[in-house]
Amino acid sequence: MLAVEQVLLLLNGKKADTMNALTLTAIGDILDLDRYPLDDLNSPKGKLLLESCRAALRFEGACQLPGLVRPDAVERLIDEATAKRDSAFKTDSSHNVYFEPLAENASTDDPSGIVLRSSKKAIAWDLIDGDSPLRIAFEWDGLTDFIRQAMELDELYRYADPLGAASLMLYEVGDELGWHFDRSPFAVTVMLQDSVIGGDYQYFHQLRTPEDENKAGIAERLNGSTEGLIKLVSEPGTLSMFRGQYSMHRVTPVRGFPTRINAVLAYSQKPDDVMNTLTQKLFYGRSV
Repeated sequence: MLAVEQVLLLLNGKKADTMNALTLTAIGDILDLDRYPLDDLNSPKGKLLLESCRAALRFEGACQLPGLVRPDAVERLIDEATAKRDSAFKTDSSHNVYFEPLAENASTDDPSGIVLRSSKKAIAWDLIDGDSPLRIAFEWDGLTDFIRQAMELDELYRYADPLGAASLMLYEVGDELGWHFDRSPFAVTVMLQDSVIGGDYQYFHQLRTPEDENKAGIAERLNGSTEGLIKLVSEPGTLSMFRGQYSMHRVTPVRGFPTRINAVLAYSQKPDDVMNTLTQKLFYGRSV
């Protein structure tokens, strides 16, 4: 006869198995795990996926997984973003390529003094629905572990910020994301809806390095040179991993409908990492 403790362990085990099965079912409805086996990275197909992502990131600083997010989930996220448009925080600011205040009396050869513009709407993490495909996918450990391994990192954690963990971004006519370098080593985004005209994601791969800021090369591109320009074309449902700390990039001005919508998933190599209140207010108009 089984002891009470043994019975409870068996019941808890069955409950855990059931919850895992439900999680995988929900994830499978959102992410195409047949095409991209994020849930089985030790399989031959999973290992090949990781190898191809690592190669793409090493070669040109970007890796794209078209169709990772299923069409139904994409449509749900477009509907969610559209319904919450009025709750989104609008930013429209001038900055330089380093996302810093403009340097005074700088020459046209000094990137720190070249004026750039960014304008968009952001729907913060605490406004995302509890059953949103974005929330379910972002909180799934399998996605976090896949990104960690693809980026060849020892540790990776979901960003813990109550506003900036994962967001929906809307670019309406006239909006853009000016040329800039990221402060973080990489970014993860999902394209949901692209505009017909404009809204192109462009970048210059490794325009600077930790050893060489290459201010002359940066200024040359900011002043119109397209030498080495790369354009990332993303169909709806594409997850992109991008190393933007040393690759200057932008979203060109949106010139037509529909609204460009994408999701931004934030991660950190430190556990429980959050923004300071000043940064929260800058990106989301409030602090929590």
